[in-house]
Amino acid sequence: MRRRRAWLTGSILLIALGASLLISLMMGAVPLPFSELWAAMWSGGEETTRVILWELRLPRVLLAIVVGGALGCVGCAFQGLLRNPLADPYIVGVSSGAAVGAAAGALLGWHQRGYGWAISLLAFLSGLLTLALALALSRQNGQLRIPNFLLVGVSLSASLWGVITLLLVRAGEDLSRVIYWLLGGLLNADWQRLEWASIPALLGCLILFWQARALNLYTAGEETAAHLGVPLERLKWRVLAGGAFATAATVAVAGIIGFVGWITPHLLRRLVGGDHRALMPLSALGGALLLLWADNLARTLTRPVELPVGVITALVGAPLFVWVLRRESGASG
Repeated sequence: MRRRRAWLTGSILLIALGASLLISLMMGAVPLPFSELWAAMWSGGEETTRVILWELRLPRVLLAIVVGGALGCVGCAFQGLLRNPLADPYIVGVSSGAAVGAAAGALLGWHQRGYGWAISLLAFLSGLLTLALALALSRQNGQLRIPNFLLVGVSLSASLWGVITLLLVRAGEDLSRVIYWLLGGLLNADWQRLEWASIPALLGCLILFWQARALNLYTAGEETAAHLGVPLERLKWRVLAGGAFATAATVAVAGIIGFVGWITPHLLRRLVGGDHRALMPLSALGGALLLLWADNLARTLTRPVELPVGVITALVGAPLFVWVLRRESGASG
């Protein structure tokens, strides 16, 4: 029954994502009727329409799908590894590390020098460096202790946000640019950023898919998983490394977009169960769909002013988070 439900849910999400992609290409400051959109797709129509489609909307829509899909997949894997349905991709401190790198690049004036790509690269590398530091500090007797890792991650995040605040004070005229990035957004989406994000995000998610069966066994408890032949330490390292690799890529190009990586796997787990072989790809589809529509709202809701997409996801996610907490506390009581 659950397998049938998973197939049905996946089919619905896939159809909805395809339809949403088409609708998203038609939406914007300059609405594109389907006939003009279709002509522009096949090198016809007006030059202005082709520029809007190929240089502005299509890379942005595809980047929203990549970022949302990666966050949904990573959130699902982290919830399984940490055995916490409220975990999200940013729980390990990667986002804080990437934010320090981005703020530092802005403070150095790289945008004015045409080195915007270097800021994304620095954010990506600093995010991975934060993970490496957290992993090194969490090892005890040659083993990675998940509770220690979470405590170290929270401590590092708090310290790094202090560094970010200091950098923001020194940011000067780049302050608004850095704050927009911290709130999350796809305003600067282009084909180059799409390429930067897609390759590491895909590699990270493939590593997580590879661990799906082991994660199913791990959620029953470490002792049970060990008896069934799961290499616990390798599983932890692979999931954390793959998840951080994908998360750092998304943060580097789109900033910090909250709740997407928590909402979709949490709700889908209730619907289709906890089999990560089905739940992870479904979470990727759900995350892509959610972020795509959040971005549609961000660029049309207060037109001509565009909202950071992180504002939209927070407005949706925060009330849902409180509702889930109250429902679960009521059920346990």
